[in-house]
Amino acid sequence: MIYVLDTDILSLLGHRDSPEAPRIRRRIAQLPTEDSVVTTIINFEEQMRGWMAALSQARSAKFEVQIYGRLLEHLATFAK
Repeated sequence: MIYVLDTDILSLLGHRDSPEAPRIRRRIAQLPTEDSVVTTIINFEEQMRGWMAALSQARSAKFEVQIYGRLLEHLATFAK
């Protein structure tokens, strides 16, 4: 079976303070190993638009560096 994660689920997984993220991760971890968990390039594009908007609104170098750090984590997740 293939499970396609949409942008809403990816957003929940990407927020460190999301109370839903641990539950979603547990559900994914419980899937049979022969199942696949994927997303789409459209979801990646939507997520990138959000990151670019956050960067354009950064009002300090410190905040910008934090956003770039989280963006790097985001990219690493998609690269897996």
